[in-house]
Amino acid sequence: MDAVADVVADAVARAHAELVGLLDRRAAVRAALDLLATEGDVAWLAEPVDDDAPELTLAQLTGDRTGLLRGLSVSRGLGLTGKVHGTGTPAWVDDYFGSAEITHTFDRLIDLEGVRRLLAVPVRRDDRLLGVLAVGARADGSFGGRAAARAEAVADEVALAVAVAERARLAREVAVHEERSRVAAELHDSVGALLFAIGSGVAGLSDALGADPELADRLRRLQDQASEASAALRDSLRTLRASPAALALSVALRADCSAFSDRTGVPAELVVLDDPPELAPSRTEVVVAAVREALLNVEKHAHAAAVVVSLAARAGGGLVVAVTDDGDGLPRDHAPGVGLATTTEAVARLGGTLRVVADPQGGTTWRLELPG
Repeated sequence: MDAVADVVADAVARAHAELVGLLDRRAAVRAALDLLATEGDVAWLAEPVDDDAPELTLAQLTGDRTGLLRGLSVSRGLGLTGKVHGTGTPAWVDDYFGSAEITHTFDRLIDLEGVRRLLAVPVRRDDRLLGVLAVGARADGSFGGRAAARAEAVADEVALAVAVAERARLAREVAVHEERSRVAAELHDSVGALLFAIGSGVAGLSDALGADPELADRLRRLQDQASEASAALRDSLRTLRASPAALALSVALRADCSAFSDRTGVPAELVVLDDPPELAPSRTEVVVAAVREALLNVEKHAHAAAVVVSLAARAGGGLVVAVTDDGDGLPRDHAPGVGLATTTEAVARLGGTLRVVADPQGGTTWRLELPG
């Protein structure tokens, strides 16, 4: 029995370690590079600084000897890594220095590393290029389709690891912001109220004590200090409540889901599928107002047991938000009400679309799409 318990404990420990590693972006990429590079090889992940950057940076490597490749910037189209960045398709050269299919911008660095042949594959997730994964072999030979397929499989693992790690990072940042907002509310209710009471009390004393000029001056200074402290507190509260532009939408939608659950007793969860794009405040306001209207309709008409609000980014800065419930669905004679019609017009003014679709199995999906 103890042996079985030990086996189960070891399995749980390994699963936990794998999960922790997956949530650590650098650890996950390092594990993938180690998997890709056999003994004597060098492997790297070249990543863009941002989605539209024409250059990639060799951010993580394994098996390199000189250190010269670390942090190297590779413009789109240059070398094999830059070529794959431009085409978005796997490629390899079995004679790096003799190949006419690539530029030879980096020949000196590749030669100093002792690399003879190179294979590179794109790392993609939901049509978004996350980088280029490459492996350089120091022994002569040929890669072929099997090696490319294996590298693509590793690239898929890297893409998944990066996506999971980014979502975990976003969830942590949202949680931090929510905690800062909670602290700000507590400070407002406690310290803010105390400073107000002090200022009011000092003003009352000034009126009561009358003509003593020295005492009146001291009380005025106390009143001024209380006012300055109140102003400093207000500035600090604004800073605590401030949400980074990229998180503002997630924070607002999570708060609306919590408010919906508090009002109705129906669980409502926010699922962030990608890093939300940075929206102008006016666009964020339209999206938040639209989701609130959708949640209000669920509350009034759906008789749902659960609601999910999902948020996903699209290439070029676009956005998709969906509100899905497991309620009664739409009646056959459904006609949009004033709220839905007004929301649809507001979204259309931003170039977006809004649709409400009934699920044949029950429930309704409300879907908003905005272009970048």
